[in-house]
Amino acid sequence: MKERLQYPIHGGERMSLFRRLLLSWFDQYGRILPWRGITDPYRIWVSEIILQQTQVVQGWDYYMRFIEAYPDVSALANARDEDVLLLWEGLGYYSRAHNMLVAARQVVEQHGCIFPQTEEEVSALKGIGPYTTAAIMSIAYNQPLAVVDGNVYRVLSRVEASEEPIDTTQGQKYYRLLASDYLDHSQPGKYNQAMMDLGAMICTPRSPKCHECPIAPLCKSRENKALIELLPIKAKKLVVDNRYLDYFLLIDGDCFWVERRDNKGIWKGLYQLPLVENTERALGENEIREKIRGSWALEKSIDLQPHRLTHRLLHIRIHLCYALTETHLPSSFKKIKLSEHPTLAFPKPLRHFLDQYF
Repeated sequence: MKERLQYPIHGGERMSLFRRLLLSWFDQYGRILPWRGITDPYRIWVSEIILQQTQVVQGWDYYMRFIEAYPDVSALANARDEDVLLLWEGLGYYSRAHNMLVAARQVVEQHGCIFPQTEEEVSALKGIGPYTTAAIMSIAYNQPLAVVDGNVYRVLSRVEASEEPIDTTQGQKYYRLLASDYLDHSQPGKYNQAMMDLGAMICTPRSPKCHECPIAPLCKSRENKALIELLPIKAKKLVVDNRYLDYFLLIDGDCFWVERRDNKGIWKGLYQLPLVENTERALGENEIREKIRGSWALEKSIDLQPHRLTHRLLHIRIHLCYALTETHLPSSFKKIKLSEHPTLAFPKPLRHFLDQYF
């Protein structure tokens, strides 16, 4: 087995040149974004949370709507959970929205509505890890903390031609130390944003634009295309589980039945149709008819496109049924008008289906 790479010693002159080249490029080509050029820690926090697992092109409009609805931390802390989830609908990874509500209420209750200004206090807020802490502290308060995310892993692994895995404890420590060494301590916020832009615009996961890269002269991988495509290395193979979701769209006149999910799982707090979930297979035809026997008439079943989550592949069918008799479901369900579905937050696959069907 290959021996783990040791933390390398770098010359200060090389790192100094890296910073100069990077920041000069950023001055000329850095992205103009609505959360750039500000030092408001609340708005920086909102942008960073929205951009976790979300591309800028998608997150931009969400950020603008979010700030319009909740311009400061007090407004967010006083918001209804359902309203925030509805505004968040379509972004996915809903735990981010739940955590933001908890964190906003922490700021109000523990810090008198003033966003905290120390690394310890910021990192203690719900849902704020090392990356988000470093982003807030460096951009809002000019504190010398280096951000380390997918973009930074990719840039640094290629610059150093490092095969140190990014998903092991030792590998993550290696890259944190490396990122701190490269950091421009005189303007950490600007440097961190430049690194993010370099990874997003130039040093991309596939087909990076090496001929446009400002730090190409310093990149140890630049002459090895195969290595560039390989880096960064992950030691663990992602295992994807299949889930089979049979939803029942139960229509009674101009109404249908919905249920709010409990506070567990990826879609907690969102609304859904009555559901049967299996890990091995979808329901068979006889099982479907048994579920609705006596009360509902099955008109048709509709297969949706498989929906990929990080560790799961969801196979989704919607069974469209109409009431035959007066209907009653358990107390966890409620009947709403079909026209009201846009007022509730649904998981993305259901939202797309409802928007197209009604």
